[in-house]
Amino acid sequence: MHKQIFFCCLHPNPPPRVSSLMEASKTKGWTTSKRINAREKDMKTIQITLIASAAFVATASAAVSAPVLGLTGDKTLVMFDTEKPAVSKSMDVTGVDKLVGIDFRPGNKTVIGVTPDHRIVTINLETGAATDVAKMDKMLTLTEAPVVVDFNPMADRLRFMTGTTNHRVHPDTGAVTVDGALAYEDADMHKGETPDIVAAAYTNSIGKPEKTAMYNIDATIGALVQQTKPNDGTLKAIGKLGLKDKPASYAFDIHGEDGGKNTAYLAAGATLYTVNLETGAATEVGPITGADNGLRDITVLPKM
Repeated sequence: MHKQIFFCCLHPNPPPRVSSLMEASKTKGWTTSKRINAREKDMKTIQITLIASAAFVATASAAVSAPVLGLTGDKTLVMFDTEKPAVSKSMDVTGVDKLVGIDFRPGNKTVIGVTPDHRIVTINLETGAATDVAKMDKMLTLTEAPVVVDFNPMADRLRFMTGTTNHRVHPDTGAVTVDGALAYEDADMHKGETPDIVAAAYTNSIGKPEKTAMYNIDATIGALVQQTKPNDGTLKAIGKLGLKDKPASYAFDIHGEDGGKNTAYLAAGATLYTVNLETGAATEVGPITGADNGLRDITVLPKM
């Protein structure tokens, strides 16, 4: 499936009098815009300043702003932006009764979902239609605990986990490899404690990178942890998120960009945060308005 997801343009208003700068972001059916005002002093000075400012803001925006797809309810998708997390559109996915998780698959640039009966589907973001791809050949015991659905971009394999169970799935055939149960490594201060992994994501999720790293959220200790050996299930605590209150839901993803830059985003309850991958500290971006029931999963979509 091929689709255009995001397009940005930034330009000053035309002469003779220039008083503002408009930045508009578009994707089919999903749009946002903002206006940056400039004071008018001298006509030539203003035009030069605005042109320079436009180039600077365009570069900065391209580095940090991206569309986010969120999963709420049984099968409702919502779209918002990483800079201004207000829901701009929502749609129900058709062809499934429920989704346990979603993710963007960098290998073929599609959005996939997983159903409670272990079907892997692709989701058309224009129509909401789900199309079957494969069904897993080994079942994961599903309870009320959150389910992790995230792609390893380097291997093009789906990480599928709940509780301490750790599966690796071929997304095209459904073949499941049962990997090592999740457990904190011997040198970690949480050794012997039962992990409470509620969300996970890989770095460098763009194309097929030469390296990647997997990070998780542990709800019990309220911290970012690294799954240092994803196939073995070994965990190492990075640091506390620092949230004031424990949220009702967690959703986590890492936005990979060209050049190896990675920005981690956490939807905790109804608030969006960035997460420092070196310290674990969460920094509030703002409330996710329009997603009152909280988000069960998110995936940051690339600009294409």
